[in-house]
Amino acid sequence: MKKNILLILAIIILGGCAAVGVPSTSDPIEKLKWADELYSRGRPFPAEKLINEAIVICQENNNSECLGKAYLSYGFFLRSPSIEKNHINYKKYGFRNSDITYDNRFIKSKEYFEKAIPEFLKIKSYDALTNAYLNLGFAYYFLGEHKSECEPYRLSLEYNKKNLEINPQAKISLPKGFSTYKEYVAIHQKRAGCL
Repeated sequence: MKKNILLILAIIILGGCAAVGVPSTSDPIEKLKWADELYSRGRPFPAEKLINEAIVICQENNNSECLGKAYLSYGFFLRSPSIEKNHINYKKYGFRNSDITYDNRFIKSKEYFEKAIPEFLKIKSYDALTNAYLNLGFAYYFLGEHKSECEPYRLSLEYNKKNLEINPQAKISLPKGFSTYKEYVAIHQKRAGCL
């Protein structure tokens, strides 16, 4: 009987642990993939840990592509619905980065998209720049700064064009109902008052 109680307690304690079921890896890109999976499934706490670990590894390796991806990942994480679902804990305990709060998370999300851009510019990763600028535009949308959306959307289109010039076979995933990237971005440009 005593062993059963101890076993049940151990299961409850481990089940409540934020990192249970998270594989260990030293590959920063794998860490980012796992982080995305975790916060998409409502487990933001171990996700943030993995993103921070990936950022440190990318910085230590002086790898711009890796660092750009890690910054993008943090930008996406900070605006994810799993943060909102866990708002009580984030308001009470905060984030791993002490300069991020629940109330300023959209500002910080924008800052992480801005940090990713120079990393991708260093390596001329036009497809990544297309995505980074698009999401910087969305970051301004979440902040309610609609006029500021215009330049990121314009640059996203510009880098998409450059990417297609050097990679004519490149495919971009579009939401249902859109046949071109330009058409997709135009909807956001119109909504923001850019066109």
